[in-house]
Amino acid sequence: MRWLVSIILLSMCSLWASSINKTIDELLEDNVQQELSLPQYDPFKRAKPLLKAKKRGKRVYRPAPKELTAVFNDKAFINGRWYQLGDTLPEGRLVKINATRVYLKKGSTIKVLPLKKSKNLLNITQKVGE
Repeated sequence: MRWLVSIILLSMCSLWASSINKTIDELLEDNVQQELSLPQYDPFKRAKPLLKAKKRGKRVYRPAPKELTAVFNDKAFINGRWYQLGDTLPEGRLVKINATRVYLKKGSTIKVLPLKKSKNLLNITQKVGE
């Protein structure tokens, strides 16, 4: 009896399986084709305008900020050069030199450059009585 039931079940399964028209290989090929159909997306689309070379315009002259680093005998040491009264800088003409600041006049405006305080790296002291 068991043998008869198993034969009936196998025949029913074979009839049910015969209703599938595609083989296993065909089913696998369909899955592969579906996986390959990816949407076209460019992840660098937003970055493309940033990567383009910018056109360079005319260069603009911007003078370095003036720094007064020393004053000695009516001369001022400004940005690596010594200037005296009446000398002309891009910011104006040197009109007055103090011990702690310099006055530059250009037109009706006067610009004041204060003496830059530097850090003393070496403190040299002299002993009295030697």
